[in-house]
Amino acid sequence: MKTRSQLFIALLLGIAGVLTAVAIVSFPPQVDHQENIVKAPSVQFIKVKPQRLRMNVRSQGRVMAQTEIDLVTGVSGNIIKVSPVFVSGGFFSKGDLLVAVDPAEYDLRVAQAQARVMEAQYQLTREEAEAEQAHDEWQQLGQGDPNPLSLRIPQLREKKAKLAAEQEELRNARLLRQRTDIKAPFNGRVRSKEIGLGQYIDDGTLLGRIYSSDVVEVRLPISTHELAFIDSPDLPQHQQSAQPAIVKLTANYQGQQQIWPGKIVRSEGVVDQDTGMIIIIAQVTDPFRLAVKKNQSTGETSRTPILPVGLFVEAIIEGRWFDDLVVIPANALYKEQRVAIIDSGNRLRFRSVEVFRREREQVIIKAGLNKGERILTAGLHHPVEGMEVAPTDESIP
Repeated sequence: MKTRSQLFIALLLGIAGVLTAVAIVSFPPQVDHQENIVKAPSVQFIKVKPQRLRMNVRSQGRVMAQTEIDLVTGVSGNIIKVSPVFVSGGFFSKGDLLVAVDPAEYDLRVAQAQARVMEAQYQLTREEAEAEQAHDEWQQLGQGDPNPLSLRIPQLREKKAKLAAEQEELRNARLLRQRTDIKAPFNGRVRSKEIGLGQYIDDGTLLGRIYSSDVVEVRLPISTHELAFIDSPDLPQHQQSAQPAIVKLTANYQGQQQIWPGKIVRSEGVVDQDTGMIIIIAQVTDPFRLAVKKNQSTGETSRTPILPVGLFVEAIIEGRWFDDLVVIPANALYKEQRVAIIDSGNRLRFRSVEVFRREREQVIIKAGLNKGERILTAGLHHPVEGMEVAPTDESIP
């Protein structure tokens, strides 16, 4: 009985399997056949817009005095006076007395030289009288050509030479006397002081170090390629402008960003062998605002701070104007100076261009692009010639 039940179940399962197979064959599942459609990638672009641009040049350097010298004495003696302004950081004007040396010894030298000059003048006057007398006597008694000694010509020349020598000695004595008063050779400021009141100094002793305050300079290194962008008084490769190039110096000073105007006055004319850079010199007048006087009508003074020597500054040099330049993002320029142009059929076409200037975030193109053309800027990591793209919004260069 049990065996019959098992056979019956197996028969039912077999019949069910056959019916299922027949159903699958008779009614196969419907497959939705769809074509694989590749969509063009979306990309961003900019349109070519030629424009007139000023090519400013950036650099940096440290402020230094136009003139800085060691103040050295030309005489010896005890210091009897030191000016109150002759201290580190003190300001002075041209001609101010900075240090005075005891002049007693040099006053004596002047007096002695004056006495010798007077003696030489007396001897010359006496010799001239004797020479005149000798000439008169020869005219009365002499015959033939006169002897120079008889006319006292050599003696007269000797007295004249003696007087000239004594006069030079007097001038030298007076010069040494003048050197006992050490005066400022220019408007300036004291960097360091090396002597004190009452100190004995020898000829050639260092009194201190001073620098001029009327003008400061900044040495600005730029590449030789950037020389084409600026006008400088001694750069012959392009026509000089009527006015020197303007430079704007900036630095964080007194707790905020400050700006000082200046001008480019010259270049050093030598290319550095290590860096390949050339140095141009910027000047700023009245860096300590000594010439800026209080406005009598408004009671206001200049708010521009002083420009101290030694300050490190950034510089923006005003460049020349150039026409028909195109600015594109730096990532839009590919190898071998090529850009990807999106043609009218929205396909990429590579084209070589002439790069005028490279900057950190943008490139300036001089030639190779036409107004209105679309340049690929974003959306593809590896663009391919002829690839179809879907341009979207125009990006900002």
